[in-house]
Amino acid sequence: MWLKIKPQEPLLLGDIRPDAQFLPCRIYIPGRILRGAWAEWLLRQGASSETILQQVARLRIGNFFPAAEDPGLCYALPLPVSAVECKREGGFATEPHRDRRGHGIVDTLLPYLAYRLLERQEARFPVPFSVRCVQCGDRMEPVSSFYAVYDVRGEKRHAMFRPRFHVQTKVALSRHRRAATESMLYTPSALGPYTPGPMGNGRSWLVFVGRILPVRDGDGEAVALFREALSRMAVGAMHTRGYGRVSVEDAEGRLPPLDQRLRAFNETLRRVWVDIRSLALSPEAVPRGPEGIYFSVDLLAPGIFRDPDGIPALTPVLTLGGRTLEPILWMTRPDIASGWSTAWGLPKPAQLAARMGSVYVYRWDGPQDGLLAALEALEREGIGERRDEGFGECLVCHPFHLEVEER
Repeated sequence: MWLKIKPQEPLLLGDIRPDAQFLPCRIYIPGRILRGAWAEWLLRQGASSETILQQVARLRIGNFFPAAEDPGLCYALPLPVSAVECKREGGFATEPHRDRRGHGIVDTLLPYLAYRLLERQEARFPVPFSVRCVQCGDRMEPVSSFYAVYDVRGEKRHAMFRPRFHVQTKVALSRHRRAATESMLYTPSALGPYTPGPMGNGRSWLVFVGRILPVRDGDGEAVALFREALSRMAVGAMHTRGYGRVSVEDAEGRLPPLDQRLRAFNETLRRVWVDIRSLALSPEAVPRGPEGIYFSVDLLAPGIFRDPDGIPALTPVLTLGGRTLEPILWMTRPDIASGWSTAWGLPKPAQLAARMGSVYVYRWDGPQDGLLAALEALEREGIGERRDEGFGECLVCHPFHLEVEER
C-alpha cells in the first residue's frame, strides 16, 4: 500500500551531527522514524510495552522519499550508486522545466555487467570500460540524490529533488536553571513544507511517497491505526517548537510491476550485450547473448549483512527457492547503521551497513515462474538484519537501470 506524507510544518529529521552548532537534516523520512512516532502515540494512549511491540510489528514501514507534488507524479526513489552524470552540466536532460536541464544522467549497471560477463567469456576489448557525456565529451561522475518520475502528457519525465530548507538560530537553554545559556546558540536546518514546482510553476507542496505492508494480508486495522498516529503525532525532532506536524493521504503507486521490470531488465541486458560484443576484438568467439536470468537487488534503506562466518559484510547472500545465490556483481558504499531509542533513552547499536542505493546483481538458472514468487517475497520482507527497524528495504530491478542512455 502506498501513502503520501505531506508536512504542514518544517521537518527536522536528524542526521549525523558535525562538531558544530548546526543540526543537519535528512531529506527523506526513514521508516524507523515513523515507527517510533506510532510507538510514542501508543505509549501516550497508555499501552503497555508488550502491546506496543505487538502493534508496530503488524506493519512493515518503508522509507518515504521526497518529491514535489504534482498530479502527474508516478513515483519517487533514490538514484542507485550506478548512476552517473556529466561533470560539466549535471542533471536530467528530461527535466520538465527547461532551465533545470543538464546533459543527462545515465545508469552504468547493465553496460558494465555486459562488459564484465563478456570478459569472463574471454572477450578482449581495445579500451577499458568508461562512460563519456555524449553532448560535450567530458567524463561522467557518480551522482547521489533522489528523483521523481512525472507523466507529462503521456511522456515520462525525470526530475531531481531540490530541497528547500527552513533555518533558524536559537538560544540553548540550561536544563538546570531553565534559562538561556550564555554564548550557546544552535541552528537547526529543517526541510520546509514547500519545494520548487517540477514544471516551473512557482512552488509546490513537498510530499514523501513510500510503502507500508501489513504483515498479515488484509490487516486494514493496523493501517488505520498507523495513519491516525501520524495525524496526531509530530514527526522528527523539536515537536514543541513548531516542527514536525504532517498529514497522510493515500497515494497511487505507479511503479512498474515486478514481472515487467524483470523482463525489461533482461531484454535491455541482451540489447546492451550485442552492442558491447561488437566492440570486442574477436566478437565471433563469444556467445551472442547472456545465459540465465539476471536480476538486481537495490537497497532503498541501509542494509546490515554478515558473511557465512558471521563477520559483517557489504554483500548479501540470498536464499531463493531453496538455492543459495551470491552476487556476481555489486556496486556499494559503506555506511553506519545507528539511531536513538526513545523507549530506552539510549543510542542503538552502531553497525557496519551498505549504503542506500547499493546494487547487487544475481543470476538465476531455472524457470522464471518460481523466481517471481521468491522475488516478490524479497521485496515484501527485505534483506539482512534489523529489518523491523527499517533496514534492508529493497527493490528488485530498479527501473532506473533501464536508462542506459542519458535521461
